[in-house]
Amino acid sequence: MDTSILGTLSLIAPDLMEELELRALILERVAALGPIGRRALAARLNLSERAVRAAADALREAGCITQSAAGMEISEAGRMLVETARAVSRSRRFVQSTELTLSRKLNIERVCVVRGDADRDPGVVDEIAHAAAGQLRFLLQGAQVIAVSGGRTVAAMSRVITAAAPMDITVVPLHGGLGGMSQTQANTVVERIAQALGGRHRLLHLPDGLSRSAAAELSRLPQVREALELLQHADVLLYGVGRAQELAVRRGLNSQERDDLTAHGAVAEALGFYFDAQGRVVGGASLALSEDEIGHRSKAAAIAAGSSKAEAILAVLRHHPHRLLVTDEGAAEKMIEILKRQASF
Repeated sequence: MDTSILGTLSLIAPDLMEELELRALILERVAALGPIGRRALAARLNLSERAVRAAADALREAGCITQSAAGMEISEAGRMLVETARAVSRSRRFVQSTELTLSRKLNIERVCVVRGDADRDPGVVDEIAHAAAGQLRFLLQGAQVIAVSGGRTVAAMSRVITAAAPMDITVVPLHGGLGGMSQTQANTVVERIAQALGGRHRLLHLPDGLSRSAAAELSRLPQVREALELLQHADVLLYGVGRAQELAVRRGLNSQERDDLTAHGAVAEALGFYFDAQGRVVGGASLALSEDEIGHRSKAAAIAAGSSKAEAILAVLRHHPHRLLVTDEGAAEKMIEILKRQASF
C-alpha cells in the first residue's frame, strides 16, 4: 500500500487509524502463525488479550479469519488482504521504531510520531494536535499547574481536547503576546485548554518584546504578579518550538538584534529563549524561568512539526530533559539523520 494513502487516511479519520493498524497487524500475524489462540497472540504482540479479542472478533465478522478449537486461522477472503495488511503493519512498525530511536537518543520518556511532514502538508498539524491532546492527561498526572505557550501547533491542540471528568488544574501562559493572530496567542490557548479540562486559568497581561527592566516594573501589578507566581511553580511546561529567525521577526526584533542572534548561532526559539545548536541560550529571557531549570523543575513537553524544524527541536530537547515530544515523520526522520551524521564525525 502506498504510504501516502495511509497518510491521507490518517488525516481523514485519525481516530480510526489505531484500530485499523491493530486489525491489520493481527490479520498479518494470524496469516503467519495460525492456527494460534488469542492469548498466545496477545503475548507475542505484547498487547492485552481484550484488545486482541475485540479486533479478532471484528475480523471474524468481516470473514477475514476463522475461529476453531485449534485457534485463529486466515480465511480465503483474508488471505487476499494479507499483503495490504502487511504494508499497513510495516508502516506502523516503522513509526514505532522511529519513536523508540528518538526516545533512546534524546532520553525522552515518551515520543509520539505521526505520519507525514507538516512542511509539505499543513493538514498534518491537525494530526499532531490530536496526538498531543491524547497525551495531555498522561502528562498532567499529579500536576496542579500547567504552563502553556502559544503558537500554531499548541493552539491546534487546544481546539481538539475532548471534555472528560473535570481536573483540578490551573492553566497559565508561558509568555505574553507575540503579535499576529489572537487565536494562537498564549492567553487564548490557555483559556481554551482550561475550559476543555474543566480547570481554572490565569492570563498574563504582559506584552512580549519588553526590556527586562520594563517587564520587571509591570510584574509588580497584582494581575501580572499572580500569573507569574503560578508560572514559577508550574508542574508541567507544554510548548512549541520555532526556528530562531522566524520567531525573532514575529517578536519584533530589529535587524541588529536578529543579526546578533545569527552571529551567536541561534537556531531555535522555545520558552522565550533562543538556543544555538549545542543547546546554549544565546538570547531571549523569561521572567519566571531560567534556562537551567528547563525540564528539571517542571516536566517539559514539546510539540513541533515539519522537517524544517528538526535542527531547532534537537537544539532544545537533546540538552534539556523532557517527558514528552509529539512530532511528525518529516521532523523525526530529519532529526535521526542529523544525529547519525554527527555521530559519524
